[in-house]
Formats: sequence, structure tokens, C-alpha cells
Amino acid sequence: MKKAIFVILGICLLSGFAVAQTPGGSLGPVSFTLNWNPPGSNFQAEIRDTILHGYRLQRGDVFTLKVTYTVSRDVDGIGVGFADMTPWQALSWRQPRNVENIAENLGGAVLPAARAGQTVSAEVTITLLQRASSAGSRQNTFIMQNGQAQNLGPITVNFSEFVLTKN
Repeated sequence: MKKAIFVILGICLLSGFAVAQTPGGSLGPVSFTLNWNPPGSNFQAEIRDTILHGYRLQRGDVFTLKVTYTVSRDVDGIGVGFADMTPWQALSWRQPRNVENIAENLGGAVLPAARAGQTVSAEVTITLLQRASSAGSRQNTFIMQNGQAQNLGPITVNFSEFVLTKN
């Protein structure tokens, strides 16, 4: 029986079929630049492919994000969560009308405010309120965003620790 499973797994890998891994994990030391994101009126970065490993986000999924980071300029917090980009739909927060900043919404996880160069550590919980439309990477996108004024410029976030765990 074990041999048959390994043979099927091997055939799938040789045929180019992806085998889903456990969602989450450590990205290790990594940096992201949150660039201005019109028409969203916020600074945003997206993580695809490297964090969920082909997993399709489901309503009710709960993730823990543990991070240690510095920022290139003062921030009032960094909203984190998941979105389906085709078509765009928030998956882990409810977006109230006329509010662009996840930090001001209902249900989004927010990394703490930080001063430029200050080391900050945090652990937040992200709960999925919607199901992704498919298992594709654009449909299961991890988002980081900040809604400060555009004239303040992009934000570089340097993570010395970035660990996402599905609970």
C-alpha cells in the first residue's frame, strides 16, 4: 500500500502536478516594500505562492502570525490579512464603507505602530470570514497595508522573523 502511494505521488510530481504542502511556515529574514496602491488609497504589499503552498483558504480558518520587524519610516500600524484578487474580495476582514485602512476596520489584524528603525515583535490572529474562490495564488493572497498619506512615501518592512501558522 505504501509503495502504491509513493508511486502515485511520484507520477504526480513528474507530471507537473503540485502537491499541496501545509499552509504557512517561516519566510525567514525577508523584506517587503509597501508601495502606493491606487485606487485603494493605501500603501500595500502582497505575498503569493511562498506562504500558503497551494492551500485554498476556507471560511473559519484561523492563522497566527508571529513577527519581529523594523520599518523605514514611522507607521501607525500595518494591517495584515488575506484577500481574493480575482475579483478583489476581502477574506479576513469586513471593510466598512469609506474606510481604506485595515487598522480602522472591523476584524482585521494589525501589527503595532513603530518608529523608523525600532525593533517591534508581535503575534496576531487572523480569522477567515470568507472562502477563496479557488486554490490559485491570486485568490489566496496575503496582504500588508498602511493607510497613511501618499506624500509620506513607500514603507520598507524588514522582518527578521515572519512565521505564519495555521491553527
